Amino acid sequence: MRLGIDIHTVGARQTGNETYIRNLIKAMLASDEGQHEYFLYQTKEVALPEWMSKATIRKVTPHNPLLRIPFGFPLALKKDQIDVALFQYVVPPVMPCPVVTMVHDISFEYFPEFFNPLSRKRMQLLIPFSARKSAHVLTVSEFSKRQIIEKYRIPEDKISVTYNGVSDIFRHVTDALWLSHVLQKFGLDQPFILAVGNLQPRKNIERLVRVYAQLRKKDLIQHDLVLVGQMHWQGHAILNEIQKHGIEKHVKTTGYVNDTELVALYNRADVFVYPSLYEGFGLPIIESMACGTPVITSNVSSIPEVAGEAALLIDPASDQELSDSLVRLVTETKLQDELIQLGFLQAKRFDWKITSEQTVSILQKAG
Repeated sequence: MRLGIDIHTVGARQTGNETYIRNLIKAMLASDEGQHEYFLYQTKEVALPEWMSKATIRKVTPHNPLLRIPFGFPLALKKDQIDVALFQYVVPPVMPCPVVTMVHDISFEYFPEFFNPLSRKRMQLLIPFSARKSAHVLTVSEFSKRQIIEKYRIPEDKISVTYNGVSDIFRHVTDALWLSHVLQKFGLDQPFILAVGNLQPRKNIERLVRVYAQLRKKDLIQHDLVLVGQMHWQGHAILNEIQKHGIEKHVKTTGYVNDTELVALYNRADVFVYPSLYEGFGLPIIESMACGTPVITSNVSSIPEVAGEAALLIDPASDQELSDSLVRLVTETKLQDELIQLGFLQAKRFDWKITSEQTVSILQKAG
């Protein structure tokens, strides 16, 4: 069977979407014994990992998505005689083969105020159309599945949950010299609390900064705060909050980091905090657990499904709960150790090999 996969997010620093497709394809190619031919479609020439050379790489033109999606992709798939294709979120209106679509979440439907108005309107138009048009829909949590069924009236037997996995690179590292070497560019000379996620309102980082500032003012916490993520829609409010409290010296913003740097940051952090208001999955939760970092995260959306019993769960709308949890986790060694061990076990539940096998099976049935 000829499988076509849209990889336009690879190299685009689209965080979760790119992490998903890279790890999924890597696991697919590693386990394939010649049953399938893989065709990967990129939209611009970017450096690809060597393991992708096992597949056929195609460049789809033009780069403009308004032309590439309705015209470029169908022509390329037809030329390669693809039996079934895999896309994320948006599919061409006319396809020469069945298509399976991954819809990670529909946060733009429930928190429209957190999105650029033009992008939001485009998603509200194209994503439900794509989901209904697809032979099958994939999503990353039971929570997202329920929302997609309810919002878009997708039949339950047409949508499957294939959880994200944890890449092997995310692991507990004891080599202090390696950690120091990787992290020297960030100038982190104090113990720190880590938050990972694009700087946007949905991630609730503004609240985290405010609570952190109050704890420092009361001398209840001495850790620095490290924020990892790219600037997104309305992200400037987070920087304003840092300046408002005069804590620029103690809050580090790194921007985008690569996986090696992220592994080092998880390992060096004393606490990982993820107070998001909404997630379809929440990859950083299990990545940090795999690295041995105790986690504070939210008790909403898909997050309890992913974190299980291995994190301190809080109401993300409560400053007090966030504050209390931060103080507990930086001061209670026994609690830290307990969450670290539970986190290792929880992270092992999410395996890209299993995800890839489930996905290939669904693609075969759809084709």
